[in-house]
Amino acid sequence: RGLVIHKLLEEVLTGETEDQRASLLERAHALIQALGLPVAADPAAGLSDTEIAGCVERTLRLPQIAALRPTLLPEFPVYASDLLDGEERATAGVTDATSFAVDGKPMVVIDWKSDVDPAPETLEHYRIQVGNYLRTTGAELGLIVFVTSGTIVSVRAPGNLQPAS
Repeated sequence: RGLVIHKLLEEVLTGETEDQRASLLERAHALIQALGLPVAADPAAGLSDTEIAGCVERTLRLPQIAALRPTLLPEFPVYASDLLDGEERATAGVTDATSFAVDGKPMVVIDWKSDVDPAPETLEHYRIQVGNYLRTTGAELGLIVFVTSGTIVSVRAPGNLQPAS
């Protein structure tokens, strides 16, 4: 489910897939089938193209996401190296989407999450992950976007976050 949602959001942001309900539904259906899985009518029984398309559609219409959309670049690779207690620490990853200012500076890092009800320790792991992306990119704001519920958790640029294990 998470893979299909991420891929669909990526394709909308790159312009490969239109953000209209019919296009989202058709593409969700194709992506589920490409995984070799059956398309379920009921999301409780498996991957539902209707439920996934609905999640993506609602997520793209969230006010914070809609406002950033013109500046979002999906799947942005990030790399950094720094010293911690005399040892080099490397960070490598891929943000789900990053908003850039006109001058090219990263402004907001977005992490799409498909969790329905994440545990507190899972949310803390996500905060650290996004905090590391902020430290690496120089962006000041991160958004953890739970696409199922439409909940957005803001993360500000960290002072001293440790890598998640």
